[in-house]
Amino acid sequence: MDKHYLMGYQKLKQEQELLARRIDALCAREIPVVKGIVKASSKNFPYTEHRISVQMDEPVRAERIIQMLRIYKERQKKVEQQMLKIETFIDRIDDTEIRQIFELRFVEGWKLREVAEKMNQDRSGIGKKINNFLQLSHNSQKSML
Repeated sequence: MDKHYLMGYQKLKQEQELLARRIDALCAREIPVVKGIVKASSKNFPYTEHRISVQMDEPVRAERIIQMLRIYKERQKKVEQQMLKIETFIDRIDDTEIRQIFELRFVEGWKLREVAEKMNQDRSGIGKKINNFLQLSHNSQKSML
C-alpha cells in the first residue's frame, strides 16, 4: 500500500456518492408505455393461435436503462472493494496512534496540519510517521516474498 493509493480514498468516496445519485436518477426515470402485440394461444383444445394487444415499457429505452444500471452497479462494486482494501489496511495497523493518524488523514481526508493539531504534534512529525510506517510496511511485504 502506498500513499498515492491511500490518498485516493476521498476520490473513491466521491465516486461512490456520484454513482448512488446516478442509480437513483435512473430508477426514478419514467419509461414511456407503448402498445405491443404478442402471439397467444387459447386455453382449451384446440389451441388456436391469436394475437393480443398489451402495454409494455418502450423496449429501447428500458434496455438502455437496464444496461446503465448494470454498468453503474459494477463500478460501484469496484469502488467499494477498493475502499474496503484501504480500510482493511488501516484497521490492521497495530499501533493506535499510527492507526488514528491514518484514519484522520486518509479516511477522513484531514490535512497534515489538522491531524497534527488533533494529535498535539508537529505537522512534519505526522508526515514522517506516515512515511516511516509505509516504508516499514513496504519493506516487510518485500521480505515476505
